[in-house]
Amino acid sequence: MLRNKNWLQRDDGLKKVEGNYSDPATVKKYARRAQLGEIFELDRATLKSDGVFRSSPRGWFTFGHASFALLFFFGHIWHGARTLFTDVFAGIDPDLDAQVKFGAFQKLGDPTTRRQVV
Repeated sequence: MLRNKNWLQRDDGLKKVEGNYSDPATVKKYARRAQLGEIFELDRATLKSDGVFRSSPRGWFTFGHASFALLFFFGHIWHGARTLFTDVFAGIDPDLDAQVKFGAFQKLGDPTTRRQVV
C-alpha cells in the first residue's frame, strides 16, 4: 500500500499529494498509470470493471485451463480427421478406390507388408 504522505503522482503532472492512500482501487489506479500510462480515459463506472484486477487467481486458473482444454480438444479433432481422410488430403480421387489400396506400404517393420518395387 502507498502510505507516504508526500507521494508524487503523475496524474495531472507532478504535484504534491496530501493524504493516505490505503484504498486498493486508488492504489491500483495510480500504480497502473505510473507504470504504463493511460492513453484513453475509459468509463469504468458503467460496467464496474477494473481490468484484470477484478479477477481472482482462481478465475485466471480456470480461464487458462479452459482455453488449453479447447485447444487440445480441437487439435485432437483436427489430427483425427487428418488420419481418417488421409487419401483425400493426399489428392487421391474417391473414384479410384477400387484400383488403389491406400496405405499398403505404410506398415514399417512388419514382414507381411508388401514391398514397393523401385
